[in-house]
Amino acid sequence: MKKAFFRMALLGFLVVMTWKAGSAHEMFLKAEDYFLAPDTSIVLKLLNGTFDESLNAIDVERMQDVSLVFNGQKIHPPLSAWYDAENISFLDIETASPGTYVAGVSTRQNMITLSAADFTSYLKHDGILDTLTEFEKTGSTSDVRERYSKHVRMIFQVGEKRSEDYSRALGYPVEILLQDNPYNLAVGDTLGFRITYEGKPIGNQLVYASYQDFYGSDEAAAHAITVRTDEKGLANFVIEAKGIWYISLIHMKKIDDPDADYQSDWATVTFEIR
Repeated sequence: MKKAFFRMALLGFLVVMTWKAGSAHEMFLKAEDYFLAPDTSIVLKLLNGTFDESLNAIDVERMQDVSLVFNGQKIHPPLSAWYDAENISFLDIETASPGTYVAGVSTRQNMITLSAADFTSYLKHDGILDTLTEFEKTGSTSDVRERYSKHVRMIFQVGEKRSEDYSRALGYPVEILLQDNPYNLAVGDTLGFRITYEGKPIGNQLVYASYQDFYGSDEAAAHAITVRTDEKGLANFVIEAKGIWYISLIHMKKIDDPDADYQSDWATVTFEIR
């Protein structure tokens, strides 16, 4: 009887821990090579976890939109082109004519419920500092219901021709729109970007940026750069190193809804600097 109880308790613990871990994953769209020839096969990787490790694959049924933008065109690769392996979702696509390409994925909304203590820890861990400040002021001890979705993009270069598609909006709730083509930039240059929510600029949004080979001394230093947008949703930073870069943010707000207390939209963009 004691052994059976122990097994059930252990199973419950593992389920809870897995559920908690799944509640705070960033999502990134990446590739092995960001410089490609025209008419070439490429495999995109959708990582749900950290920039280096995916903790679970994303079910295709959760994908609200999958887009590929190049030379003024926008196409939608079929969901059948996705496959999963080792907790990662993979997408096979083909490049076409030369240009700067954008690939994007947006997920449908999902729900999580956390205790007040777990919600506070999650806000601290993921750097959602404005919501953390406001939540701590309330002194609430009630469970928190959060509705969330994730919106990611990757910018890559095909051939030598640069095009303006890198800055094109995909119609996602939250978007990180680069103001400069990253494939015209080098170390020491400044990269500008604009953040929008439902098509409108977000002011004072906390945004993080970092690159593949950056390692912080602790979790609080996990990102190389921290900036805030101005009233026009604009911000910039100096490129510190070569490599695969990302910009990320979590836009969270308190909502008046019978089914949820907060709504969050997560966004990332990845690209390479040579």
